[in-house]
Amino acid sequence: MSTSILYHAHNIKGCKYKSFQKIKGGIVYKAEQLPGKFACPRCQCKQNILKGQKLRRFRLVPIGKLKCYLDLILHRVQCCKCEYKWWPRLSFMQGKFRMTRSFIRYAFDLLSVCTIKDAAAILGVNWNVAKSIHKIKLKKLYKNIPLEKIRYLSMDEFAIRKGHTYMTVFTDIESGRIIFAVEGRRKEDIAPFLTVLREKAKNLQAIAMDMSTSYIPAVQEMLPMVDIVFDHFHVNGLLNKALDDVRKAEQAKLNTEEGKVLKGSRFLFLSNYENLVDEKQEQLKNLLEINAPLFKAHALKEQFRGFWNLSREEDAERFLDQWTYDAFNSGIPKIKTVSHTLRLHRKGLLNYFKYRINNGAAEGINNKIKTMKRQAYGFRDIEYFKLRLYHLHESRYAFVG
Repeated sequence: MSTSILYHAHNIKGCKYKSFQKIKGGIVYKAEQLPGKFACPRCQCKQNILKGQKLRRFRLVPIGKLKCYLDLILHRVQCCKCEYKWWPRLSFMQGKFRMTRSFIRYAFDLLSVCTIKDAAAILGVNWNVAKSIHKIKLKKLYKNIPLEKIRYLSMDEFAIRKGHTYMTVFTDIESGRIIFAVEGRRKEDIAPFLTVLREKAKNLQAIAMDMSTSYIPAVQEMLPMVDIVFDHFHVNGLLNKALDDVRKAEQAKLNTEEGKVLKGSRFLFLSNYENLVDEKQEQLKNLLEINAPLFKAHALKEQFRGFWNLSREEDAERFLDQWTYDAFNSGIPKIKTVSHTLRLHRKGLLNYFKYRINNGAAEGINNKIKTMKRQAYGFRDIEYFKLRLYHLHESRYAFVG
């Protein structure tokens, strides 16, 4: 054993190896701080003398299942010029942690692929210690997320707990990373970050979102020069909900025996027609032939899917005008409501053909968020939860299959 063990295995510098001791479940290295010319924090003088010492124990990266420790004799230093006394900080020390920098880096790497419980077991530390290491490291990483180069953003919300408690996340569409998360989805919740975007995100051109009554006025007021693009997943969801409401209304009109024909057919109406197998397509045709309102509603739903495949904005504008006219004159209240909604949000729909962006990245991230929440069985520390969201683009979820 020598000083080189500490240097090459644990990146310990500025110390002289003295001995080691084997303890139950681990190894303790014993060393002493080497004398050196330390710059005085007050006057920057490098002439100093030793004034006292203390023993301090540090955690090192484990070797297999063996815990490793460093018992280090530290010397207090006094400046020869101003007589200021201090304890020098060596290169391997990390703040006030009784752990080395290499141990903290190793812990952070483990936490990128393990749960906190698993990482704590491998490291041989308490669950709260492992979480604190991760939280402090993430704070340092995401203290200032750059916004200058962002061109397209996505806004979406998800439930963080039961009882309609939501969190809004802003995702950079091009990089696929969450840049900000805030509790709530009201205008006053998101307005502070929109102000930051106005000041720093000089290249921001468009934001993809759903037709939220709080998101739209907030963006229009705080970011008037940024275009709003309505996400086609939410628009299609609006049409599907209207179609399902029509199906339920028609089923309620029929008597018990006739109503059984429509019962359990929700999947048939909401699925894309070409995705149905031949047997299901035939079954759907039979249902549509016997119910005129459902036939009209389903036909309009299928027609609107072609809107997103158009190549030019001029064609999309003509298509939207004709579709909303046909939907309004269909005589079906739920479909007329959708027609009115799409007319009100006409500009945001047509902006899709200018930027070709949507909330697809945010929807994919939502799946990662759900996986992370299931792994953690929920989060009690909302600040730590947000930091985990910012680091989500670096997380990897591999499943056996």
